[in-house]
This record gives sequence, structure tokens and C-alpha cells, in this order.
Amino acid sequence: MKILLLGGSGTLGKQIKLTLSERNIDFCSPNKTECDIERKETVEKYVKDSDIIIHAAGFINLLDSEDNPEKSISANVLGTHNVVQNCRKYEKRLIYISTDTVFSGDNPPYTTESGVNPKNVYGMTKACGELLTRTLKDYLVIRSPLIRGTIFNHTKFFNQYTSRQYVNEISDDIVDLALTEEIGIKHIVGERKSILELARETKSDVEAIEIPEHLKDILPSDLELI
Repeated sequence: MKILLLGGSGTLGKQIKLTLSERNIDFCSPNKTECDIERKETVEKYVKDSDIIIHAAGFINLLDSEDNPEKSISANVLGTHNVVQNCRKYEKRLIYISTDTVFSGDNPPYTTESGVNPKNVYGMTKACGELLTRTLKDYLVIRSPLIRGTIFNHTKFFNQYTSRQYVNEISDDIVDLALTEEIGIKHIVGERKSILELARETKSDVEAIEIPEHLKDILPSDLELI
């Protein structure tokens, strides 16, 4: 059993690599030069030699996605399409790492049965990736909202409600689910908290600020997933 991890250079990818190494699971995690999801031929080379693909690669910057939607579409939609095509061709299991921002935040809590309704470009592209993944026979969409670090990395932050966890708290669950035969959508989440509550668990002096005007229309206010 060999796992191909795409996006291993990101915060979550690094944590998944650490988990796989600690558990002595055979895996490969090529860098972007070796395997660029936006180039179908480089994806094929690695997919065909693996059994399970964990797809954690993509464009994750919410504001940059608004300013440059083509960049987000190219990575998160067209790149995922390349991954899906190769998984279908070689009959491989795909684990697609998604996000809570596929929801608007207007009608929480959200279950795995809730319809997606993103309010920003990033969420729209990730929702497209989910739908592409679901055209496969052997797949799992994992929505695992996270704090990108083991310690909160801002000194000031505005308030939202979330089910996020710190990155080191979710990688074991992702690997466990990848190794099952489950098909469908799974949520890996913590209990509903404000971002400030969560931040102050690891950095007690995080200061509360107002949500900036340029974020109010695109930032979901309550992303409770259950």
C-alpha cells in the first residue's frame, strides 16, 4: 500500500508527512517541480504508481483568489480535474482535502448532507473540486478546517465562529480515513468556538479587532460543521 501525497510542502501537507513517517506508512510526496497538478502529464507519472492519493494541493489564499480568480480556478479546479482524470484512468482511491468555506456561514450548523453555498471565489473553486472528486467510484471528500500551525500565528484577529482545529490535531484522522474503504463526505472538526477563543488557547494575548470592510462580504461569520 503506497500513498501519494499532493501538496506536501503546505502546512497541512507537512503535518500529514510527519504522521505518515511516524506510522511507517509507505508514501511519496513530490514537490511542485516534480509534480504540478496543473500539468496532467506530471500527475499521471505519480498516480499510476500509487494506491491512494491524498490531494492537499491547491491555491489557498482567500483574498488573492478574489483578486485573481483565474489563479484559483487553475489550481483548485483544473488541477483537481487532472488528478481526478488520472485516478479514474488508473482506478485509484482519491482523498480530496476540502474546506469549510464551501458554505456561506449563514445557516449553521452544516452537516455532510448540507448543500454547498460558498460566498467567495476560494470556496467556489473548492466546491468545484469536491464535485469533480465525487464523479469517481472510490473517493472521500474530507472537510477539515484548520488553524495553519500548532500555535496561532497572528497577534490581532477578528472574530468568527468556527469548528477549526490546529493542524496537528487533524492529520491522524485524515490518514485513518484514507486507509478505510469509506466513500462519501466526512467532516474532521472540533467543537464550535470563536476564532479568538481558539487563538487564545495557544497565544493568550491575541487582540480582538473589527472585521475589515473589504472582508465583510466574502467572509462567512459562522462555519460550524458537525
